[in-house]
Amino acid sequence: MTSNESLQLPRKYCILCVDDDLIGLELRAALLEEAGYSVTAVSCPLMALEHDVAKFHMAILDFAMPVLNGFQLLLRLRAARASFPIVLLSGMTRNLPNDIRSVFSSCLDKGEPIHLLLNTVRSYLTSIPDPPECGDVRPLPRRHGL
Repeated sequence: MTSNESLQLPRKYCILCVDDDLIGLELRAALLEEAGYSVTAVSCPLMALEHDVAKFHMAILDFAMPVLNGFQLLLRLRAARASFPIVLLSGMTRNLPNDIRSVFSSCLDKGEPIHLLLNTVRSYLTSIPDPPECGDVRPLPRRHGL
């Protein structure tokens, strides 16, 4: 076993990340991939709805996005039968009413240390016994030179 193999998780968990801030989205996706997760990073909420929700184990959504905000996207994902945890990661979580915050599995602020997000992801995904493979979920191409 190589040192890279020992750092990877024994199973691939698939995470859908949606945020219109491309730099933050790409950095978050890279950190999650480095932690051993498979990430589909999407910068448009409507494009997120084009993916088969059955392929994901978790979603991380921003709130303030054009066309659909994170709450509206969560409602559409649930209507598409997404049963996985959905975490809100936004710069404005504390300003949102409790009735919106309460529909998310967790609410985190973007300004918090990244280990809080990684711990939250780990806490939800380790409770999934023998996750199915990610299948044909492919991350969107990333822009280089940011």
